[in-house]
Amino acid sequence: MYCESIQHAANLAAIEKRLLQITDSSLESLDEKARGWYSKFQEGGIFFDGWQEISKDVVAKVPEENKIKAKVTMLALGIKIGCEWSKENDVRKISTEMLQEWGRKLKRTVSDSPENLVVLIISIESEVDALLF
Repeated sequence: MYCESIQHAANLAAIEKRLLQITDSSLESLDEKARGWYSKFQEGGIFFDGWQEISKDVVAKVPEENKIKAKVTMLALGIKIGCEWSKENDVRKISTEMLQEWGRKLKRTVSDSPENLVVLIISIESEVDALLF
């Protein structure tokens, strides 16, 4: 069991490193103003939780066998959603209302039915991909 835990951690660290590299290249395409909004989306503010905090809460409640996939998906979603939402209002395909709705659904599912988190994450990912691609 100890070796499996080490491998699990090593796999997750490698995946996170790759996603952070993708984030860096995605952020290069954003101007300074958009990067500021991206940071707000990721980190949150006084009146709202950021994607990083929401993701941490979601992944903590996902069954162990799905943690790596959930972590990777949430990281990737955070990059895609954040980069798109941070654009000017007249060109972006993801609105603040969409962010609020996804956040509400994730928080509600974390507290009420964590066994449904994987299904919800996949649903949000499909919705985001349909909007962006």
